[in-house]
Amino acid sequence: MIQIFIAGVLWGTIGIFVKGLNSLGADAALTSFLRMFSAFVVMLSAGVFMHGRKVVIRDIKALIFCALLGLVSNGMFNVFYTSSIRINGMGIASVLLYTAPVFTAAASWLIFHERFTPLKIFALIVNIAGCVLTVTGGQFSGNGSISLAGILAGLGSGFGYGMAAVFGRLAGERTDEVSMSVWSYFFALLFLLVFMRPDVSVAVHNPKILGLGFLYGLIPTALAYLVYYIGLKKVEDTGRVPVIASIEPVTAVLIGMLIYNEEMGTANFIGVAVVLLSIIIMVKAK
Repeated sequence: MIQIFIAGVLWGTIGIFVKGLNSLGADAALTSFLRMFSAFVVMLSAGVFMHGRKVVIRDIKALIFCALLGLVSNGMFNVFYTSSIRINGMGIASVLLYTAPVFTAAASWLIFHERFTPLKIFALIVNIAGCVLTVTGGQFSGNGSISLAGILAGLGSGFGYGMAAVFGRLAGERTDEVSMSVWSYFFALLFLLVFMRPDVSVAVHNPKILGLGFLYGLIPTALAYLVYYIGLKKVEDTGRVPVIASIEPVTAVLIGMLIYNEEMGTANFIGVAVVLLSIIIMVKAK
């Protein structure tokens, strides 16, 4: 659980890299591509160094789960979340993103037969409310009228984010964390190349973009997911995972306040407290 918590903190630093790349002229497609490409190169190098040829997964089921992890929880997630923000605005997109624990809990019940206890359900409700308050500060206005396409995209992002714990556990039962990371990034990279078509030439002509993109792929991606997958293998109750990892928005909001002088209202602080409370409840839930 501590390892999953640490992964959430690392994910919370994503805004630093996204803002930096955006200021250098990288759009969403290029930013997503650099993240997956750099993470793939880092983990492939680590895999070859640690395991040699064994980094190639020969178990077909393990490869399928890695593909689902990469396509759904990395590739599709990026596309859906970007679309949700563009159509309905950051506030509504964030609210829909944090339906993720519900998808994880439902899938864990269906696939792993995990029990829903009253305390777990309460922790889920508290967590979603806390995440929403933390990110939006109670301001839910979007870009004009709320679009059905935007809602579906937002729910798609929540599904993709929530299924990372499920596909990660299924893949982790059949292969090691490094190989799982390598191949999930590979399939995510293919997805992004086909559907987002990043203009790589922008990065090639700007060493700063390449450098920051590499760090983006290293810190809140390769390292974060590696720690996450290691922790995921040790947690028997998958439904708890996204709640524990929800320290991510708390970290992001605090970084915004401390580094970028973004204002935090009373609702944001209440949200932070509620998220922390939900994590404590979920850790203690049986």
